[in-house]
Amino acid sequence: MSLPLEDAIRQCGRHVQRMSNAMERIGFPLTAERLSVDDESLITLLDQFVFRYTKLQDTLGEHVLRLFCSQVLLEPVEDAVLADVLALLERRGYVSESQWREQRSMRNALTHEYPEQASWQVQTLNNAHFLAQQLVALFERLHAEFKSSKLA
Repeated sequence: MSLPLEDAIRQCGRHVQRMSNAMERIGFPLTAERLSVDDESLITLLDQFVFRYTKLQDTLGEHVLRLFCSQVLLEPVEDAVLADVLALLERRGYVSESQWREQRSMRNALTHEYPEQASWQVQTLNNAHFLAQQLVALFERLHAEFKSSKLA
């Protein structure tokens, strides 16, 4: 069941705020040396970053994109598969389907694959930081257009 668009956008805003706070406090880019130190505060911040990244990506994909297209762009996509919604968003210049799939791949890597090799962790987390900035930019654009629509 999908959330109302306003609620989903508000939820995404909380994820963005908390993820951005964690990113700022982490101090990217990370290094293998920094990860090898047993720093509980860094681990807590990384956990928060990973959790909020995955929640933001999930909420956008499950609750925001389709409703945004339907209610703000006034496109009849209520029953469309996500690939069709992404194709519409790509035609409108919001996000490419390949960018979204890269976001989804990162989300899956962060939640399902977390090997102990520091070099893999550093590379993945630094890449996630870059992709998180793209995700935030997409959310901010959707949010601004939602606010300027008659729905907000």
